[in-house]
Amino acid sequence: MDFQATDEQRLIADSFAKVFERLNADETGWTELAELGLLDATLPEAAGGIGAGLADMFPALVECGRSATLAPVIGASILPGLALSRAGDAAPKVPEGTLCLGTDTDVHIRNGRLTGTGRVVPGADMAEAALLCLPDNRLAVLSLSAQGVARDACTLVDGRGAADLIFVNAPAGAIGDPVPGLSDWLTDAAATAFAVDALGALFAIREMTQSYLGERKQFGRPLGSFQSLQHAMVDIHHDTEHFLSLTQLAALACDADDHAMRVRAVASVKTFLGGRMRKAAATAIQLHGGIGVTEEYALGRLVKRVLLADMLNGSADAHAARLARLIAEETRDGMAGQKPKEIVA
Repeated sequence: MDFQATDEQRLIADSFAKVFERLNADETGWTELAELGLLDATLPEAAGGIGAGLADMFPALVECGRSATLAPVIGASILPGLALSRAGDAAPKVPEGTLCLGTDTDVHIRNGRLTGTGRVVPGADMAEAALLCLPDNRLAVLSLSAQGVARDACTLVDGRGAADLIFVNAPAGAIGDPVPGLSDWLTDAAATAFAVDALGALFAIREMTQSYLGERKQFGRPLGSFQSLQHAMVDIHHDTEHFLSLTQLAALACDADDHAMRVRAVASVKTFLGGRMRKAAATAIQLHGGIGVTEEYALGRLVKRVLLADMLNGSADAHAARLARLIAEETRDGMAGQKPKEIVA
């Protein structure tokens, strides 16, 4: 597998980075991103995009995490486009305007009307329509201003916006055709996208911590000269590079059609994120001392980004259990095809 970013992927990422560089901490730059066409990259060509996959957007997602942007790039841009591209000809026609995607949904349809909830939908606080995956793996589009739709906006732990969506006999808009396995695929794609975003935050955390240890002095010496702190930084560096490889594999697996490989890759990402990477983020706070826990310091926003990626789209334990079930199924299938061994008394 080739993990090197192409010129086109790097160009998209650099465009995101340049927009974020000009913004204040509380600005999203959403309008500018839209005017540059960056928010449409994952949409299929028929909808005005270029059909970019998750691996294509990998460098751009890293830049989103590195900058700690509040723009709902994942929930209201990348994920809806990926869902529509994945569905292909089975996708419904979507209206103009901002579209968000709900992956943690419990929605049922009867006689063209929707009832149920969409929990913690990133970007739903400012979106005009929602793209939902029904239990039968069909995509449905629903205007968030329609009768029977309630939106309970909230702020996620890292400052990004989201909302709980409540549907009570709401009129469904366009509905696509069934796409086998789409619901599971969307959850895996969302988990991977947020993990890549967390990777970018971890790169920034690593750089900030290394710089702090080189500038801050204790007993007349830079903190970075103390061996125990050097060991801690080595662990952070090693774990981040390992996480980079895992997320790259998961992004490529989500773009492919190998279900078993995707489950393995995404489960590995979530398990590592909930263990080693949460520990790395906590260690960075400790290495910064008292300033590491202040609300105004940029480190806190980056660490919260890592925590959010761990919390959304299934816990580390849930993904580990899912991987265990896959391995058990493959083992049973393998043993079923073997002849029983003769036992000689």
